[in-house]
Amino acid sequence: MIKALKVVMIIWAAIAILLGLAYIFFPTQLCEMGGETGAPAWVAYVFGLLGICYITAGAFVIVAARNPLKHIMWVQFAITVAILIVVMGAYSIMRGIVTFSQEGMPLIFNAVFAALFLGLYPYKAAKKGS
Repeated sequence: MIKALKVVMIIWAAIAILLGLAYIFFPTQLCEMGGETGAPAWVAYVFGLLGICYITAGAFVIVAARNPLKHIMWVQFAITVAILIVVMGAYSIMRGIVTFSQEGMPLIFNAVFAALFLGLYPYKAAKKGS
């Protein structure tokens, strides 16, 4: 079960790093893919900051995946981030801020990974270690 958790953590983190790189190097294209054209120049700056956050978090989760029991708080971090992305995505869709076609993939992706993280979480081993 720990091996599966390690794999899930690495996959989730690697995708976060790739997304972070995309936010840094392709902000205009990402805006256009989301249906927004002519975004102000500062959007690229904000996307760059978001990209840095994704890359940093992904890197630390990959390092933590080497020994999830020792770094259980990083497992909890990944669970929390995945759940909060789902909540924010669903809230934004319900409010009409974004459409499902814009936010559906990140919402589904993070819902699946949140479920995987929760299903593979080492509840008994994590409780013993604390």
